[in-house]
Amino acid sequence: MGLQHGSWNAVRLGLVLALSAGSVAQAHDDDVRKLLDRESAVQGPIYTFNGERAGPYASSNITLLSQIPLNNFSGVNTASGNDCWGYVSPSGREYAIMGLEGGYGFVEITNPTNPVIVDTVSGPSSLWHDVKVIGDYAYGVSEGGSGIQVMDLSNIDNGSVSLVRNWTGGGYSTTHNIVTNEDTGSLWVVGANIGNGGLIHIDISNPELPQLDGGWTDMYVHDAQVLTWDSGPLAGRELAFCAGGFSGGFTETGLRIVDVTNPNSTQTLSTLFYPSSGYAHQVWVTPDQKYLYLNDELDEGSSVQVTTTRVINIEDPYNPVFVGTYTTGLPAIDHNLYINDEFVFQANYRSGLRVFDNLDPTNPVEVAYIDTYPGSDSASFNGAWSSYPFFPSGNVIISDIERGLFVVRVDAAPLQIAVSNEGELPSVVNPAGGEILTAKAITRDGVGVSSVSLMLDSGNGFNAIPMSDNGDGTYSATMPVVPCGDDIAYYFQADSDNGATSTFPTAGASEAFTAAVVSDTATLFADNAETNTGWSVSGDAQDGQWNRGIPAGGGERADPPTDADGSGRAWLTDNVEGNSDVDDGTTTLTSPALDASAGNTTLSFAMWYNNAGNSAVDDSMTIQASNNNGNSWTTILDLGPGDPGTGGGWVNYEFDLDTIFTNPSSQVRVRFNVADVGEGSIVEAGVDDIRLEQRSCEDVAAGCSDADLAEPFGTLNFFDVSAFLSAYNSNDASADLNNDGSFDFFDVSAFLSTYNAGCP
Repeated sequence: MGLQHGSWNAVRLGLVLALSAGSVAQAHDDDVRKLLDRESAVQGPIYTFNGERAGPYASSNITLLSQIPLNNFSGVNTASGNDCWGYVSPSGREYAIMGLEGGYGFVEITNPTNPVIVDTVSGPSSLWHDVKVIGDYAYGVSEGGSGIQVMDLSNIDNGSVSLVRNWTGGGYSTTHNIVTNEDTGSLWVVGANIGNGGLIHIDISNPELPQLDGGWTDMYVHDAQVLTWDSGPLAGRELAFCAGGFSGGFTETGLRIVDVTNPNSTQTLSTLFYPSSGYAHQVWVTPDQKYLYLNDELDEGSSVQVTTTRVINIEDPYNPVFVGTYTTGLPAIDHNLYINDEFVFQANYRSGLRVFDNLDPTNPVEVAYIDTYPGSDSASFNGAWSSYPFFPSGNVIISDIERGLFVVRVDAAPLQIAVSNEGELPSVVNPAGGEILTAKAITRDGVGVSSVSLMLDSGNGFNAIPMSDNGDGTYSATMPVVPCGDDIAYYFQADSDNGATSTFPTAGASEAFTAAVVSDTATLFADNAETNTGWSVSGDAQDGQWNRGIPAGGGERADPPTDADGSGRAWLTDNVEGNSDVDDGTTTLTSPALDASAGNTTLSFAMWYNNAGNSAVDDSMTIQASNNNGNSWTTILDLGPGDPGTGGGWVNYEFDLDTIFTNPSSQVRVRFNVADVGEGSIVEAGVDDIRLEQRSCEDVAAGCSDADLAEPFGTLNFFDVSAFLSAYNSNDASADLNNDGSFDFFDVSAFLSTYNAGCP
């Protein structure tokens, strides 16, 4: 059932406090899972690897230089590790700061294969510590209390780090995270026990005596990046990009962009929600300030099944735009990421450190990794917590929850060329061709584009179709004539003038896009929910029955903020503002009878389904179809907790009725069953833009002549000769050009004659 949100927070907080024996002062959505996933630290001596690429850890393009297990830090609680940061002393020596369950460890890594633990500073016992450096001071915070721990690094070259003070004041004591703007030297705390957990400015004009100094307190902030904006009307302003959000007792997870130039008079510039959200955790902005990457810590294993990092265009801070996502393809949770020059460094818990090249910032490409948690890449809170990639040497540190501090070197060379699509990619094409596909190719300074090709497979393997240069970094090709009725596969390939190659998708042919070849589509039924075309509602749910209307509530608490197709209305569960959703049972929305007897019919619809909170195994969204007016039903989609598509966002679905039923009838119905029977979950659903369409298929002339046997059609070249010879040698009927039932000189002569005649 839908538990009152405040009650659920109380239950969750109580569980956290019980599990952590009082060590956690403020709970967040990921706290319980971190505690439940907790494992013992892996002990051992300090390891140096001296050229072994990664010792016992799976890796690619990364050399492991050393590892310091947690037990080597003395004088503090080392049961687990957490955050890390770096410091370079005035002498140029490099130091890693490792967050520990009971404080911080300081390690000189100037010689990365001979790390030396310099000192430790004790702090409150907590799984959560975070630390940043401004000047010669490190500022540490914790969920366990002690406010801000001010640590003097000025004598670190001599082997000493001193704790100046644990500063608290104005009721402030606990913090989730700490944020700096190195351009201005400003310091901020987030997730504190004051100011609604918002972004609180800390005055460090006296670096040893912090003071509270205003901030943005509209809602809880989990993490943020604060930087100085360098273009447009906001140039010179200090902007904060905030991840998280609790407002009015309801979760509103997303991105907020706030002008914090004057921390005592802040201004919210914009808010962005994104599809399939779980919990907005951390963000980082690309060096050109055009894009932002956002980690969501609770979507993997829930609304998405692979590591999913969001890409957001922030060129106009008043109007951020969700661009898309990128992934490793693994199920692990993405956590903290940072960008240094051309590389994105992402600590992804059980899949370790993942390094991406962001030559094309909308489609980062993984170029290196080291897996610090051997044996599993599952969506659990173990392994790599964070990294620090900003040392002048280029070496990178990784903090691991169970295995301590890693020092590595990234050996990957920056990409020279990247290719990706520009505009929509077709999922349906006409056999006569004509669709224009456009790609963009990006190179690094001094590198030129040699060629860009559309790689197309219409049944005879991939062939290259040259793409024309549009003069603006984009390239276009027209889809040729293709056989009707089957799917085609395609991808893009770009070559640079220095011999480098890029494909999109990254794996090329093995991840190629597909499209159905259809000559015509007729709409048999279309319903945008603006009127009731004969739908019925049934079920025993005590609250949340289906109804038709304009979405209420503005997207709060698992509800859709708008309909799917822009017409205004949709079918929605419990479409009211406030704390209400499907509760105690099932609600079913059933369509009128649809006539699919013409055959070659597809059923499509947009659906919203959000199953948030402590979802019970019996909570579900089940879509069923009937071929006999509802006398019997066939399940065509069944979504339970953790399945893709359960985290909200309008998702388009399409089903071929000819594969569901042997002979689709004139009495096809579809129904949407939403069940909420478990404690603590919030279940909301929506359906919109329902369509029944008939697709027809007619082949057109394959090419310009009998000799035009291979892509690209419309021209005669080596591929046609190769296709003829292959057919001839296999006694394929297509090579019997004189239709005499045999394969001989006369067929070869007929082919050559037609080939030499060329295309009309």
